Amino acid sequence: AYFGRSARDLTAAEAAFLAALPQQPTRYNPWKDASAARARQRRILDRMRIRGWLSAEEYRVASAERPALRRDTRETIAPHFVERVLAEAGATPPSRIETTLDAGLQRIVRGIIDARRSELTEHHAFNVAVAVLDNHSGEWLAWEGSGNYFDAAHSGAIDGVTTPRQPGSALKPFTYAAAFERGYTPARVIADVPSEFPTAEPGVLYRPRNYDDQFRGPLPVRMALAGSENVPAVAVAADIGVPPVLPMLRQAGIRNLDDTAAHYGLGITLGNAEVSLADLVSAYAMLARGGERVQPVMLRTPASVAAAPAARERVLSARTAFWIADILSDDEARAFVFGRGGSLEFPFTVAAKTGTSQAYHDNWALGFTRDVTVGVWVGNFDRTPLRNLPGVAGAGPIFQGGMIA
Repeated sequence: AYFGRSARDLTAAEAAFLAALPQQPTRYNPWKDASAARARQRRILDRMRIRGWLSAEEYRVASAERPALRRDTRETIAPHFVERVLAEAGATPPSRIETTLDAGLQRIVRGIIDARRSELTEHHAFNVAVAVLDNHSGEWLAWEGSGNYFDAAHSGAIDGVTTPRQPGSALKPFTYAAAFERGYTPARVIADVPSEFPTAEPGVLYRPRNYDDQFRGPLPVRMALAGSENVPAVAVAADIGVPPVLPMLRQAGIRNLDDTAAHYGLGITLGNAEVSLADLVSAYAMLARGGERVQPVMLRTPASVAAAPAARERVLSARTAFWIADILSDDEARAFVFGRGGSLEFPFTVAAKTGTSQAYHDNWALGFTRDVTVGVWVGNFDRTPLRNLPGVAGAGPIFQGGMIA
């Protein structure tokens, strides 16, 4: 598993390297940081020499050798997912663990990422996270944390599904959902014009701009949301206030929003807070269920329990959830910004939304059908900005492939 051959064929240096791992498997995990394991390996070689298990020449050769890790990844389907499952299982896990992961779908997701790898690299994007959730049961069907767990150069062992990042416009639907709960309708007209909004700091005004620096005048809510215009979204947030939005996001399952409404301000609707892909997928799945949230799960339950429907908590009215889903699946309504025939269009009904954080640090695409919710994040764990890569061009094609799969 570590050197691509049988234990009987290992050198003394490689054997000492493996002997270092069991004492503290997490600390010495070579796939995360091999330096700690190598330091302990050297101590083991010293002990072997002292005890006479290595001759002076064998010790010299082993000390000079730097074992080259070459993991056989054929059996490694979803290492981030497995790590999380084992962590949840605790110190004394059961002898058999049955997860919700669809291995076939997971392999397809990996193939989709690999097919896009060269194009992403051109835009300096090295990490990709994808999550697929079953809307009915709340079961995670696919969970890819980085695109390559073993890519140490780009911190591939980090799990991008659970790592909080700025979601950009992917939060806009929830501001509109809060507005729908307070009397707005998709036909209501709002102004897409240069605007200024007060902030918590006296004398400081917030002047949002649209992605393409254009203003389109009066827009119905349907087109403003479908086209992901920034100024109308901020205007809606200013009208209804930020306080109604935050509790709804938290109730929808987004757990990182720990500060006050004043802290986030109107920028919350444009994604100035950090959220995880897992939480955002769960929140979008709530919209797919008509406004009801189900707690996502990774483990299969016993047959007697599985027969019962998953517990649901109502977050939004069914009408509001329908309006959001209908708008996000309206190809004509988004065409004035995104055009037609892009990565957000499908031969079946899909509600889809993209997001790009400031300075192209994060790239998102999320959406759902009646049955599944798919979320994609593209970026770099070291927060290096992407090179001119919006969500529709970066995460969008991976999202499209995952949804069709």
